[in-house]
Amino acid sequence: MSDPTPISREAAIIEYLRKDPDFFQRHPELLAELNLPHETGSRTTSLVERQVGLLRERHIKMRRQMNELVTHARDNDLLFSKVRSLTLALLDVADWHELNEIFATYFLVDFNADFVCCHLATAVPAIGPEAPGLVLNHLRARADALPVAALQPTDGPRCVALRSEEIDALFPNQEQDTESGSAVLIPLNVGPRACLAVGSRDPARFAADQDTLFVTYMSDVTSHVVARLLRG
Repeated sequence: MSDPTPISREAAIIEYLRKDPDFFQRHPELLAELNLPHETGSRTTSLVERQVGLLRERHIKMRRQMNELVTHARDNDLLFSKVRSLTLALLDVADWHELNEIFATYFLVDFNADFVCCHLATAVPAIGPEAPGLVLNHLRARADALPVAALQPTDGPRCVALRSEEIDALFPNQEQDTESGSAVLIPLNVGPRACLAVGSRDPARFAADQDTLFVTYMSDVTSHVVARLLRG
């Protein structure tokens, strides 16, 4: 019978050590005798030193991951606090003017958006002698169609990139001064044609893979308020 090849011997050793994980605990002296080439090739390190190095690297990686988790938790906590404040403010809205101010105060200030406008494709009674219809800075009602119809989501909030003309259509009478941007389009459950658009001059601010959990919640609350105002 021929001697086993080096590869088969290595495989047998590996298999043996896997079946006997306590081997080095019974023979700790071997750990100090086993040497591994250093990464630079300039010296060798014992297996114990190598294991300590690996453990140190894993510890650093775990600390980095933990810091990222803590940062995300703080960001989510801050976001939840802002959404809570917005929700409480929306529940107290008594008319369209107040809703318009809520959009400006919370979306433009608290959420650091550059634009916001709620579009309703439905007729709304005049809200005052200075406005024959619902035409406010951040609220628009039109009986024909919503702007940029091709961008309107049908199955929930959607983040999209915008060209200059699309920004002009979605956010009229707001200072754009930009050739591109992004927005999250939030359908409102007050009929087949209602949308709240929140935009940014930064094309990457609202990315397509962005989480829309909080946005969906805001959609539900805003829909409730808009439906109540439409009923008068």
